[in-house]
Amino acid sequence: MPNAVVVTNAVARNEAPVSREVSLDPALVPVISAALLYALSWILGCGSAASSAQKPAGGPSAHQQVSAASENIVDKIVPTNSGRRLTIEKMAQRTLTSLQFSNEEYGIAFDAPKGYLLKEGELPDMDRGLGYLGPVPMHFAEQGGVRLATVEPPTGVHLGTNFVNEFFTISALYGSNAESCGAFDIGPEFRGANVTRTVDSIPFHGVEESAAASMHQYTGTYLHGYAEDSCYEIGYGIATAGYGAMDGLKKVNNQAVLQKLERISDSLTIHPRQDEEVPAGSGASPKSESKD
Repeated sequence: MPNAVVVTNAVARNEAPVSREVSLDPALVPVISAALLYALSWILGCGSAASSAQKPAGGPSAHQQVSAASENIVDKIVPTNSGRRLTIEKMAQRTLTSLQFSNEEYGIAFDAPKGYLLKEGELPDMDRGLGYLGPVPMHFAEQGGVRLATVEPPTGVHLGTNFVNEFFTISALYGSNAESCGAFDIGPEFRGANVTRTVDSIPFHGVEESAAASMHQYTGTYLHGYAEDSCYEIGYGIATAGYGAMDGLKKVNNQAVLQKLERISDSLTIHPRQDEEVPAGSGASPKSESKD
């Protein structure tokens, strides 16, 4: 019965579906595994490249960002007013805003304004000095004074004014005594008011001076201080010329310039020699010890 056979087969197919097993050749397992690993590494590599492309060139890495954040936190935690930190900041500020001069032979040190010219030793003949009134002077009453340093402004300051030059100078005379140190070789016609000042615990006495010639004017102050067989001289002043002789020429503020120069002496330190060694170039002879 053909029809019966067909029904039976159909029923048989519905009740017991045919199942098939797929067997994988063992030789193909390594090949498939390698292909899957390659595909996975390629996908991860593309993702990393896309992330790098989105990050700005030269930007900090995550590690750098974490380190910077840690440093900021530490800076906030550490007190900013510690003595050591304030000392370092003060020294750095001093270096940025001033020039330092020191002379170990005479124990002299001071700070000059940044941008000014610091000239050690004797001044050259071509120095601007006091204009037509001559070079920057020393005013020891005795011979043998040694100029240690001079501070002058750079060329071109106070353009359009009657300014010629300003200076701060310091000199020393070894082998002096207190009486001779108090004397100045300044004529009475050039002397002004007496001046007294204490510099690094050493009393200084001096005089204001002024002069005029050939349309040049000069105003300055010189002081002497005595310590340990040495006479120290501080001098500062300003020279001007031609005010009123040319239209549009302005008058420089002499008082402001002198006050700025005077502040240099506030940084001055003096440590007189304590031994019998004669400073080089002083012109003095070593002291002989008395024998009984």
